Amino acid sequence: MISRRNYFTITIVMFIVFFLFQFSNVALESWNHYEVNEYIVDTSEISNKGDAFRADVEEDQREFVHDLREQIVFIGDQEAAVSETASLWTTYTKRGWMAYPTLEAYEKARVAENRKDPAMILIDAMGLDWEEEDNCERLEAYVQTGVPLVFCNLPEVTVLKGNKQLQELLGIKTIRAEEMAVTEIHLHRDFLLGGEAFYSEDGPEEGMEFTLPWYEVSAGNKIYINGIPDKKSAGTEPLADTQLPAVLWCRVTETAPVFVVNGSYLEDVAGLGILSAISAKINPYEIYPVVNAQNMIYANYPGMAKENEDVLMELYSQSLEGLYQNVVWPDIVAVRRENSLALSCMLAPQLDYEDDNDPDVVQFERYMKLLNEQRAETGLSGTCHSDTPVEKKAARDYEFMKEALPTYEFTSIYADDLTPEAILSVLQEELFASVRTVVEKVQEEGDGSKEVIGYFSEYITRQDAVIDGLEDSVRHDFRIRCLETALGYTSVLVDLKHIVYPEDERDEWAYASNTVRQNLQDYRFGEYGFDMTTVSECDERIRAFLALDYKEHREFNTIYLERNDVGGPVWFVLRTDREEIESVEGGSFNKLEDDAYLVMAEQEKVEITLKVVY
Repeated sequence: MISRRNYFTITIVMFIVFFLFQFSNVALESWNHYEVNEYIVDTSEISNKGDAFRADVEEDQREFVHDLREQIVFIGDQEAAVSETASLWTTYTKRGWMAYPTLEAYEKARVAENRKDPAMILIDAMGLDWEEEDNCERLEAYVQTGVPLVFCNLPEVTVLKGNKQLQELLGIKTIRAEEMAVTEIHLHRDFLLGGEAFYSEDGPEEGMEFTLPWYEVSAGNKIYINGIPDKKSAGTEPLADTQLPAVLWCRVTETAPVFVVNGSYLEDVAGLGILSAISAKINPYEIYPVVNAQNMIYANYPGMAKENEDVLMELYSQSLEGLYQNVVWPDIVAVRRENSLALSCMLAPQLDYEDDNDPDVVQFERYMKLLNEQRAETGLSGTCHSDTPVEKKAARDYEFMKEALPTYEFTSIYADDLTPEAILSVLQEELFASVRTVVEKVQEEGDGSKEVIGYFSEYITRQDAVIDGLEDSVRHDFRIRCLETALGYTSVLVDLKHIVYPEDERDEWAYASNTVRQNLQDYRFGEYGFDMTTVSECDERIRAFLALDYKEHREFNTIYLERNDVGGPVWFVLRTDREEIESVEGGSFNKLEDDAYLVMAEQEKVEITLKVVY
């Protein structure tokens, strides 16, 4: 039997546990201010498009006058894709930009205006006439005076075969085959952030070319990317790096390097990272600004209306409400914790506006509390599964929000398939009055602008999703490495409209959830050393990045960095050659990998002290 004393003790303990349990829930409820968006800011105090750095602004109109190291010359077709990539890269890295259709035009301007040598000359080799005999002589003369050259592409093999002078300029020893297939592409370490990688033709990597001319470069030159032929093509003897099919290499000279890209790599956004990596190899050290933002976005989640009930009951024996609450939400929380993510959920009050099912206010309130507990940002989705005009959808959403949570203001929207004109029209609606950033869906290779971040309008930024989290492939790895290198930016998008309205078995949540987890592991999401952010936090960093201007110089072992006031801290990547950071005044730093550091400039003047690593 239990004595009275023990019985009394047990009763007291149970009462205390019950009280603490109830109190914790009451406290959690009272502290959960889900009805207020913490990302609301005074838009008059944030940067806008007019504040963004522009490479074409005259030097005397800018706060910082850049030295000649930061002037980039482009020679070739200014309408070509490589020109767009190169121009955008100079804008992102705050360099000057000068473009000329031919070497002759550049030479005339250089002599007439008595210009000094630029930091590098980018060459669209496919846009030049190589029958002009003095082109190679002029380029070789630039190399001899210390000007690095970057060949953004190569002319046709037949042109190269008939031009030995051009082959020598490029460091090509011999052309072993006009066209051949390789089984793998080898990305060497110490070029892009992320280290060494091999890409197989069995799982085609987006942007990779597995059929290419076989150029064997001269011994003593440096290979950064090469193809690996099959054993039949390679022969029985092992081949040195310079004998393998070269994709990206550097002709090493005593005066200035000549970098060569064999393929269309600079026609895609991946070219931004390639140019950043090349610049880091050209200079003894390289410091350039980055966004420092990694986003995880769930679009069309949560949803508050009954959708596609028959199909969902057949697949999951649950309605959309049960699926989202009992299956999807626990997975989202688990993935967030496993990867230390910051979440952004772009909710869809409903997807089909032509049925009789309206969104549920009670569900909405519950999800807003759950999302706020996870410190997730809640934005709005522009997705519409029915043929409802976008203006009518916006009006319906506004009526729902006015009833469900009239005090809440959204700062972000997911564009999905909406055209820019449709988005601009929607943003005029009262529901979207506080929106300051637009998330755009993953662009297919060659589609849309290479401007993965920028301004959508005068006061609203845009940020592209880089990875489709539901696509079960590692084909984006090279692009991710390039964007991490160039911008310190990645954005993973998981669009749940495919789960609500599935088209095949890959859209079922069990498969999709495993795919998301595997992709985050394969893409090394969060392992590059950059910060996890919500889309509105990313917006703040994009504005600061675009408005940033700076100058830097080095004296002995100290880099002196000075930047303009953009209303908060900004981030830089510093890449060195066997040097490491000893201390930073006016900011802080984190090591990304060997010879690569992320520097946060908190003050307008920063001093970075380096020491040699033997």
